[in-house]
Amino acid sequence: MQRTLDILTRLIAFDTTSDRSNLALIHFVRDLLAEHDIQATVLPNAEGDKASLLATIGPPVAGGVVLSGHTDTVPVTGQTWSQDPYQATLKEGRLYGRGSVDMKGFIALCLAMVPQFLASPLKRPIHLAFSYDEESTCMGCLPLIDHMRETLPEVAAVIIGEPTQGRVVSAHKGVHSWRTEVTGVPAHSSRPDLGVSATFYAARIISELERTANELRTNATRGELFEPPYSTLHVSAMQGGNAPNIIAKDARLHWELRNLPSDPPDAVRARFDDFTAQLAREMQQHSADCRIQTLEDYASVPALTPEPDGKAEALAFALTGQSERCGVGFCSEAGWFQDRGFSTVVCGPGSIAQAHKADEYIEMAELERYRDFLARLMQHQCAD
Repeated sequence: MQRTLDILTRLIAFDTTSDRSNLALIHFVRDLLAEHDIQATVLPNAEGDKASLLATIGPPVAGGVVLSGHTDTVPVTGQTWSQDPYQATLKEGRLYGRGSVDMKGFIALCLAMVPQFLASPLKRPIHLAFSYDEESTCMGCLPLIDHMRETLPEVAAVIIGEPTQGRVVSAHKGVHSWRTEVTGVPAHSSRPDLGVSATFYAARIISELERTANELRTNATRGELFEPPYSTLHVSAMQGGNAPNIIAKDARLHWELRNLPSDPPDAVRARFDDFTAQLAREMQQHSADCRIQTLEDYASVPALTPEPDGKAEALAFALTGQSERCGVGFCSEAGWFQDRGFSTVVCGPGSIAQAHKADEYIEMAELERYRDFLARLMQHQCAD
């Protein structure tokens, strides 16, 4: 376990907040693997300030298992920590530090197991896939996934190591966020008849979104794997107008849908577009300059859907001894891996309850249990 702690300490020391570069961490991982004669592929983004990494241990044949995690973290801004968030601190069986549980602990375990992986008679490979921007757009993994599809022999399973306390998660909600911009006509507030209030129309849009949210709660198929067991929709922010005596020309609202796998987001968006198109026609009776435009906002991530006879789920159940399907409310890159054709589950060390907060930590017992999980995976990949 000391090797895991040493690596995790190094990983935490890299500030890989999503709005910063992760290259120093990626180069550290690349060099660490090179010490074991493993040549990793580094995949930079278009700007060249971030990169993913893919490495294979074992023979280049079909049946490999991908262990995947994101290298970026959420910021510490506005949080009050008891110690330096970028200096790993071990106290009373807990390892504190930003990213310790989400999800550098998982990455450290994978890297610490490399010597054992290499020393074992693997019949099928273990692939390491580390991405970026999961905490912002959740789209940094897409070039990595495409590269895997193009270069790897057929993969048996992908295991995303998000913190689930070692539970096998076969489903999570999708997340889709949009920004709607309303453009009206300004006028003096004493003559509202000469203007078109963007804020009034934005308020009507919010009311329609609330109606949709209520219908999703009362009418939609129940998702018993989730809490709450229905798709949710909310408006997170609204801005509009610039003075109390001016009919507002502009308004903007941000809204988000977290959908069950059984509730396609396209249906919600189609209903919304029909409603706003009707409003836009009403506004344009006053002025052709009026418009309502809706754009994708910070993220659009597919839901993770339970797979009939899923290879990844069957493997994870066999390795953990679990048999009961479960889902989680948070989303992950698992939705993208599954969307691109990979059998995928989420299963990693630590609790999501400790993520994204001050004094983030991972229990040492969680690291030890997951190390055993990886050892069983190694044995599975050695079996005929």
